[in-house]
Amino acid sequence: ETAAELIARLDETDLADLIYAYGEERLSRRIARRIKADLAADGAYSGTQSLAYAVAGCFPPKSRRGRIHPATRTFQALRIAVNDELAALDRLLQKAPDWLEPGGLLAIISFHSLEDRRVKTAFLGDERLQRVTRKPLRADEAEQQINPRSRSAKLRVARRRPADPEAQA
Repeated sequence: ETAAELIARLDETDLADLIYAYGEERLSRRIARRIKADLAADGAYSGTQSLAYAVAGCFPPKSRRGRIHPATRTFQALRIAVNDELAALDRLLQKAPDWLEPGGLLAIISFHSLEDRRVKTAFLGDERLQRVTRKPLRADEAEQQINPRSRSAKLRVARRRPADPEAQA
């Protein structure tokens, strides 16, 4: 399913809930109302730029000139939903410890809080794993200057616990 098909399929409330849940966008209701109204009037957006423009129009003028574009969180929510990213991450976090030898390391880089929260919870809740990094490692200023995408990256590392000798007997 494409993002356009997803938007067309969902009603306004479900679209707002999706934008809020996956994009953590506080203006999700206003954005969903605008998207659905535009679709009802025009039938479809001509492309991502027109959708981004419509979403940006939901923000007060001063909020439109921030470091990131106002539509970023809405597009993030649509991408996560279309690609089923969080379910794929959950499957990885469930299966990956089995792939490790005892003492093996599992390192995961997350790029937003929804992913990072899942990684942190999985590392804490899985008895097969022991946290190596208490706090996530983040890119320093020099790295962020060279690679601007690294500004939101968080690295967490866990180690596979040794097999329990009593369980093997």
